[in-house]
Amino acid sequence: MMFTRTCRALLTVLLAALAAAAAAQAAEPTPQDRRAAQCVAALEASADDLVRQVKAGKETARKPLLDRLTQGAAFVGDSYLHGNANEDQARALVDQAEAAQRALSPAELAARQTACAGEANRLLANANALQRAVIKRLARKRMDKLLGA
Repeated sequence: MMFTRTCRALLTVLLAALAAAAAAQAAEPTPQDRRAAQCVAALEASADDLVRQVKAGKETARKPLLDRLTQGAAFVGDSYLHGNANEDQARALVDQAEAAQRALSPAELAARQTACAGEANRLLANANALQRAVIKRLARKRMDKLLGA
């Protein structure tokens, strides 16, 4: 009887330790999370330039800005749908990606932006109507915030 209680206690401790280890492992960013952060950072860099253009009165930059923000939002939505709902971790990953991207040459950054835009367009094409609507709304709200509207 004492042996059974001890076994139960050990089993409980073991299961708790395994659950804690699984939670810690789940909190680690995946390669997909890191790639999404790289793309969000790259797309934000080109969005920043477009924001400056719109604020300077170049209205033709408004549509490309919304497109860039929609592409970035596609990565955010995809990450969320794949289980990364930790906004603090996602922001930290984007911050790390922004810091790392400062070491890229303009040509390397442009190539990354082009590749990420293509990936985002594929994500959008594979999204259902509701997901696309949410992504577009997120992008419009971000644009309004960036332009001070």
